[in-house]
Amino acid sequence: MSKYENRAIMSLLNMCNEMFRKNIEIRRITKTCTLLLLSGLSPYDIPKKIVDKCIASQKDDGGFIGNTDTIWNIKFLEFYPQFEVEKQRAINWLISNNGAESGFGRSKRDMHRIPVTGLALYLLPEIATEENLEWLESTWCSELNSLTYKAAYTILAFNKNKYKPKINENLIKETADWLSKQQEFSGGFAPWLKHPVGENVYCTAVALIALISMKDDYYRETIKRAYDYLCLTQLKSGIWAYHEIEDGASWGLYALTQAEKFLEE
Repeated sequence: MSKYENRAIMSLLNMCNEMFRKNIEIRRITKTCTLLLLSGLSPYDIPKKIVDKCIASQKDDGGFIGNTDTIWNIKFLEFYPQFEVEKQRAINWLISNNGAESGFGRSKRDMHRIPVTGLALYLLPEIATEENLEWLESTWCSELNSLTYKAAYTILAFNKNKYKPKINENLIKETADWLSKQQEFSGGFAPWLKHPVGENVYCTAVALIALISMKDDYYRETIKRAYDYLCLTQLKSGIWAYHEIEDGASWGLYALTQAEKFLEE
């Protein structure tokens, strides 16, 4: 494990404890913990009080607050087999609460969105249906080459579920090629190339993870430059300059761990 990963882990664990102490909404804490776990942290390293609060926040119908936090909490509970019943209840709520349209929004009343749908199908392939994947394909085709993070979530969902696009059989490769060309001179990614807000840790992390999921050496140089960007822009405290600090840092950590595995191969 690199010094960059260690810094981020220590900072994020401290933040989780501080957010818990301040009674910050549990969704922010469990999302952070989930990305820590996906980055290789042991479930035993997550304070029990956080797991207990997650379980206590589950509603009687099986869901949590909305779709997005329910998705993260389902993934979080995967690391704790003793809560399989609670996890399954949350899955059932997520599916039944989704409305008639395929895909997922942030809530039943929200329009269905590429980032929420892509995240759900990537983190929870067990809920992926052909209808949801086809919805993602048609929606991405209608917004083609719009935002880097939408491209990234689409690639991640398709590759995780070994989906073969119906509208354009080359869609995944073409999307990955477009995404790689959005890389800034610094190695980072913004919502699109030369976006006025500039590159940031979140856009860089999800783009990096998506390109790694291609399992193709063609993207190695892009991945290496994005990895270097994350290392160079990490603050000494282990975080990155990003508005919702723990969100940026947890995605940054996960991207670092995935990139190091890929670059070592």
